[in-house]
Amino acid sequence: MKVLVTGGTGMLGSELLRGLAEMGHEGTALDRKVFLAAGRKEQSSMLSDHEIIIHAAANTNVEQCEVDPEICYFDNTFLTEKLFWHAHRGQKKFVFISSTGIYGRGKSEPHHEYDSVQPTTVHHRSKLLSEEVVLSCPNTLVIRTGWLFGGQLSNKKNFIANRINEIRASTGFISANFVQIGSPTYVVDCARRLLELTLDDCEGIYNVVNEGVASRFDYVKKIAELSGSPIEVRPIESSAFNRRADVSENEAALSYRMRYEGRLPLRPWQDALSEYMRYAGLLGCLSA
Repeated sequence: MKVLVTGGTGMLGSELLRGLAEMGHEGTALDRKVFLAAGRKEQSSMLSDHEIIIHAAANTNVEQCEVDPEICYFDNTFLTEKLFWHAHRGQKKFVFISSTGIYGRGKSEPHHEYDSVQPTTVHHRSKLLSEEVVLSCPNTLVIRTGWLFGGQLSNKKNFIANRINEIRASTGFISANFVQIGSPTYVVDCARRLLELTLDDCEGIYNVVNEGVASRFDYVKKIAELSGSPIEVRPIESSAFNRRADVSENEAALSYRMRYEGRLPLRPWQDALSEYMRYAGLLGCLSA
């Protein structure tokens, strides 16, 4: 199976390419700059040898998207539209990576695939508009995920590494939001389930997150605990962060669709976090 992956150097895209190779499939990363510089025929040609297109590339800077929505819509919506219509004309399966953040407000429990969506930020609206285009045709799959962790420690966006550095630099305590909740998700688990759904020729919307719900406070406290640090993690409210983006306080999710299909849920986020920190050499790294 030949699969083209956008965002191949990103956390999820690189894990998808690794997973494809382990499964014996041929995964290729699409060069965004080359694709955008090419004409329509050349763009279609770049996709022609592949049976599946997985669009994992995205502008994930939620704050900057509020400042410059034009760039956000170009990166997240316009590029998706171009890729999708090329794929559709070539009769390729198209897989789009969306976000559990698009559910917005309206409930305090984890969101499932049949909940309504009410995006509250430019970034999440750009994702919803892309979903609508992709789902307008058959042979398409939308994966909603969120709070991804994993990847290289050198990545400036690595949430776990950044919290470990924050703990190291602290003078006795650090703070974390106790209001916002989500489902921390290991990129390895997300990528493997995404590929399973793709290769099983599934269609429609699936939430793909590790099992369980955590506030940012719970999440950071668990990271500190697994690192072996005795530091105090103090809860603070969302208003303390003075964010431009009106991010929903509930990005937690679960999958009704995988449950209906008899698929096992992804393991609890705490177990996945422990495995990643062990793999990355962070488990017990701050023990006295």
